[in-house]
Amino acid sequence: MKALVRVARAALALSTILAILPAGPAAAGDSLVIWSPTKVSPYVYRLRTGAKTAAGNPLSAGVDFSVSASPGGRIRNTRDNARLWAEMAGQGRSGAERSAAAGYNPLTGRVSGRIGVTRRWMASRSIDVVLTPTISADTTMRRGEHGAFRMTQRAEIRALATGTAFIASGSAASGRQDVATELSVEQRLFDNLNLAASVRRQEAELTGALRARFRVTW
Repeated sequence: MKALVRVARAALALSTILAILPAGPAAAGDSLVIWSPTKVSPYVYRLRTGAKTAAGNPLSAGVDFSVSASPGGRIRNTRDNARLWAEMAGQGRSGAERSAAAGYNPLTGRVSGRIGVTRRWMASRSIDVVLTPTISADTTMRRGEHGAFRMTQRAEIRALATGTAFIASGSAASGRQDVATELSVEQRLFDNLNLAASVRRQEAELTGALRARFRVTW
């Protein structure tokens, strides 16, 4: 366990150094190597490493290294420092985008999987409609758990001219009698800044949220 924490720390430190160094002449999209450090939250960092196959074959796989810390800077001793992952995406004859993902944590034995389909229609020159049904499941193999199963349906209307999106989603999970629903509005302010407001209903309770997402690519 301590060895994995040390490896994750070293990988994250190296990723920070590489992010500061100037990029080479090759475009990032041309590389078959995946090296993607991410700040998931104020105290959680993730480094995704791996490789993807050549163009035309949408398969990629690798290892996620994660490190979480307390507000005081102390590294938390968790069992989620390393996770194997694999993803595949492609487009069917109908134009629908299909995706599948799987993950395995060798420390906990937890296995997860997800499959989804995205269909897009052009309602008008300035309005797009997107439907995305998704099925996901996860379980811990070593404990003999039955695991959890979830189905989600997401519908989105996008105003291309203004960057506004109206989203409605519903999800049902195994072991739950109710269906959780959510309505949200997202607004793109700049290419890398999005604002969102949402209202979620589950078990007769309403929860509102405001979110801001800022994305930087290097």
